[in-house]
Amino acid sequence: MASWLPRTQIPGQRLSVSATTTPLLPGASALLDLPGLGRLGHFLAVSTDAPGWVSFYSSLAARESDGSRPITQDPAPGSGVLLDLATTTASLTVTAPPGGTYFSTDTAAAMPLLRALVRNTGTSQAAIAVTVTAVVLAP
Repeated sequence: MASWLPRTQIPGQRLSVSATTTPLLPGASALLDLPGLGRLGHFLAVSTDAPGWVSFYSSLAARESDGSRPITQDPAPGSGVLLDLATTTASLTVTAPPGGTYFSTDTAAAMPLLRALVRNTGTSQAAIAVTVTAVVLAP
């Protein structure tokens, strides 16, 4: 018998979802999974509560293969990197570029997850909260 999951997103709905890393030393990174944004949508804005470098991925495999890329190197085309941004103390919110679409290719996940890797680019230890504001296109 199939499991029924209630629909929590409505196409065209604007949502904000947050997740927080464990405390990170400067230069350290953590994996984040953000549920509740559906399988397809448009990024509107991303904010952090401390300086950080945040990368979003289309799948778990894409996140795993990109984990050691330096901040000075652009991701390869087709690598599964959906959005790559850095926040600073002066600017903790980044408005997404036009066409900033996210999608999930993880078919094994029971619930769609937006996969992220967060790196502490600040000078002190911080648990970094990441908030994604998006428009859901497909739940």
